[in-house]
Amino acid sequence: MIDNATASIDRLPDLGRLRYFLAVADCLNFRQAAQRLNVAQPAISRAIRQLEDELGFALFERTTRRVVLTEAGALLRVEGEQALRRLALALRQAAQAAKGEAGELSLAYSAQAAHGPMAEIVVGFRSARPEAQVNLNLLSTQDQIDALLEGSLDVGFLLSAACKPPLSHVVVARERFVVLVSKHDQLARRRSIALAELSERPFVIGTMRRWNTFRSLVHHACLSAGFLPTIIDEADDVPLLLQLISLRRGVTLYGAAIAPTLLPDIAAIPVSDAQAAFDISIAWNEQFATPLIRAFVSHTRLVSEDAGSRPGPDFA
Repeated sequence: MIDNATASIDRLPDLGRLRYFLAVADCLNFRQAAQRLNVAQPAISRAIRQLEDELGFALFERTTRRVVLTEAGALLRVEGEQALRRLALALRQAAQAAKGEAGELSLAYSAQAAHGPMAEIVVGFRSARPEAQVNLNLLSTQDQIDALLEGSLDVGFLLSAACKPPLSHVVVARERFVVLVSKHDQLARRRSIALAELSERPFVIGTMRRWNTFRSLVHHACLSAGFLPTIIDEADDVPLLLQLISLRRGVTLYGAAIAPTLLPDIAAIPVSDAQAAFDISIAWNEQFATPLIRAFVSHTRLVSEDAGSRPGPDFA
């Protein structure tokens, strides 16, 4: 048996010699092992002798007719193969980490970013880098900004209007506004609508606490059409907002990407005003950027550039 003291961690054998040993142990023939490794047979024989001298025990019993593993050699063959596989895995994982392909990535998204290209970007990244763990959470745009600044969040999908230095950002989508109304509202039969036509309509909208940036975008769009929206009710999240619309409490503006996910009792009417749009970005803090964060940013750029070459929806 192998002496534990002899095989201590500070006396590990040369990996090249161990590789030669495993080839001979597999073939039980020095000539065949040399052919497999594409080296001269004397080099194999010399390496095995050096390995045995280094370890202090014999690995093979040699006769003129055959080569047989000793008990110690048989054990080293099994454990050595497993050790080399684990070492190869460790090296591969280390290389993946260095290239940004491994590790943990903390992502967040705002309500307005949930219906755009986020899913395509995240799923594509997970597929391209299966060794990376991606965690995704819903956070308001302002909460994402705070988390990015303190380094507790890696990347956020949020409203571009909130992205200011020292944060970096890449636009991933341009969203046209739509008017969300109850299917029983007369506007539900319209193919498009100008914002000015909503000047006398009551609005429901997200709360200032969670929707501050988006409310500013809605107010700016309405001001460009000559009015400020009359807000009669607020909701802290999208499900409650849609419920208020379904109950005909008011109308609201939202990004067009939500349309395919709406229940049949709510209609999404395109807004015809040219300025009625906003951007969604990914944002990150370069101060805390890891290889994995930079890999995600690069992936997002590629996806966004590809999407930019496709024809967008027609809101004429």
